[in-house]
Amino acid sequence: MRDKALHFVAGAAIAAPFAWVGYPVHGVILAGGAGLAKEYLDTRGTGTPELADFIATLIGAVASAALLAQAA
Repeated sequence: MRDKALHFVAGAAIAAPFAWVGYPVHGVILAGGAGLAKEYLDTRGTGTPELADFIATLIGAVASAALLAQAA
């Protein structure tokens, strides 16, 4: 569970600056790409690839972008 929380926070942290300056979609795309790259590296022996990790990253990115886009 802690791993999913870290993925959520990472996605949120990547997307937040973009949402803050008015480009929330760019932040979500970048966070998604980072999550995808991380899971790809996991398939190469650096960890255990999990679809749930990627989804947690995306959920964090979308949540952050949605919250900050409303504030901007």
